[in-house]
Amino acid sequence: MVHALLNGHSMIRQSSNALKISRRIGSRRFVSAVLVSGCFALALLVSELFLSGPFNLELLGKAVASPVKGSPNALETSSATVIPQPFRVIYKADYKGLPISATGIREFSVTAQAEQTLYTLASSALSIFAKLTEQSDFTVTAGTAQPLFYRYDRTGLGKNKSLRLNFDWPKHQVTNLDTGKTWNLPDQTLSDRLLYQFQLQTDLLNLGPEIALGHELKYRIQDKDQIKDYHFSVKRRIQLQTPLGPVATFEIIRSNAERRDTTLWLAPDYEFMLIRFEQRANDGENFSLAIEKAFINDQPLLSFETEPNP
Repeated sequence: MVHALLNGHSMIRQSSNALKISRRIGSRRFVSAVLVSGCFALALLVSELFLSGPFNLELLGKAVASPVKGSPNALETSSATVIPQPFRVIYKADYKGLPISATGIREFSVTAQAEQTLYTLASSALSIFAKLTEQSDFTVTAGTAQPLFYRYDRTGLGKNKSLRLNFDWPKHQVTNLDTGKTWNLPDQTLSDRLLYQFQLQTDLLNLGPEIALGHELKYRIQDKDQIKDYHFSVKRRIQLQTPLGPVATFEIIRSNAERRDTTLWLAPDYEFMLIRFEQRANDGENFSLAIEKAFINDQPLLSFETEPNP
């Protein structure tokens, strides 16, 4: 797993670019209202990937400028490794090429405690037919996110499903709290079905904006009672058009998937935020997420820069 630190040149360059965007960022308080729409097929797909839920977001208050772009504002761990700032990102969902009234939400938050800092990555999906929630509570040590508790719940169609995993690192055990079964933790880098997404973002952030095409990142995932390997490869750089304006991204593919092709577009100028996600399955089921709104440290990102980093 990649734990490289940002070099000084990249930090100075990104710090300069961060000032350019300060006028585009404002702080607004917001509330979420449930949007009763969507379909269960969409919700089920999202539950396995970047979980999302049909919510509307109402923005309130006045905008106040504050820079959030790039690694200079990213959180720093005790080992000087940086991690993304707290964020909340809203996506438009598309299922089988047909736009539907569904919105995906992912959120990363930080809770400071006396003994250690705790982190939470949460996603949810809600439709008229089903409700899905997924959450990972974790710590970060030397740039590696270690899961403490993983929760997944699905209700609303057929048999309800749930999974709760407790990770006991001192005892090197993971326990399924629903069944009582335990398994050994093979190494300190094991992730869960949601947390690997945060680890991918963190690893890319610490590699810096100049990542070589073809670079590979590999993760081991605890999926119920099995351990699976996820491999990703940096394919190319491409600029995407979004409701927030054009943004430079890295196109990253999962290189060892068998049943479906998975592609992610992450923005290096914005802490490798997920801009777009696509999955194409062998059975013809296609699914995508496209960014609509984003908040970093509770501050709305009003627009992306017109020009990418030099």
